[in-house]
Amino acid sequence: MKPVRWAGGPFAPMHAALMGAAAELPPFDAAAFEPALVAEARAAWADRVRTEFRSTQIMARFLTEVLGAGDPLDVYAGAVDLVADEVRHTALCAALLQAMGGQPGLPEPTRLQDPEPFLRSPMAERALATAISMLLINETVSVAFIEDLAARCTVPAVQHVLSATVADEDGHSDFGRTYVKKSLARFPIASLPAWRHLVAQTLLPHQQHAARALAEVPADQQRLDAWPEPERAALGLFSPVRQALVYQAAEARLLADLRGLGLAP
Repeated sequence: MKPVRWAGGPFAPMHAALMGAAAELPPFDAAAFEPALVAEARAAWADRVRTEFRSTQIMARFLTEVLGAGDPLDVYAGAVDLVADEVRHTALCAALLQAMGGQPGLPEPTRLQDPEPFLRSPMAERALATAISMLLINETVSVAFIEDLAARCTVPAVQHVLSATVADEDGHSDFGRTYVKKSLARFPIASLPAWRHLVAQTLLPHQQHAARALAEVPADQQRLDAWPEPERAALGLFSPVRQALVYQAAEARLLADLRGLGLAP
């Protein structure tokens, strides 16, 4: 695994400008928590570093897609902002992981590997596919998870990263929804089943994960107040059950949006 690195020199002030006030991470004292819980938190935040790095790559790809599609000029500003936010989120997660005593690393393989049929598709199709899967669905789900943690977290360093991430996401859902709506209009109505299939395939892993987590949980315990988990929230952690319940609530809101766009029955 390649480590996350900082080059310094002339790149340092550029990075500092991108990070802004979010660069100042409050102190974190690992000794204040059970060692096993800290180890779990290190693993979770290491995974988030890799996930945010992948999101950066996908948003950078999206920028090339909207440019290749010849989209309106002001769309590019939004796409650039998406890339910048994902770089910032990667750096925030890496800084917190280091404060916890972990070593942030890049995903393996480092290069984003997209299917050849996707890469051969016209840029307008690729841009819409990315907007649906990432901006409309995966980012919405991710924000729901982070908002739930941020509302319950009491540890300043962890709360700092969660809150900064939520603040960056403000407006992204409007961008994604509006882009998808306008982009769908340039495709024939006959293409709608294919876009609905993409929606179903994107939702499926989330739905399967939630179903596995809740499979043996009694119906009367399938509510958020039954799983408060303050000691886990303190370090930015979920149990699989609470995460599944948060997902289900987010999916209900998401499906309403998708139906409004004609992307769900």
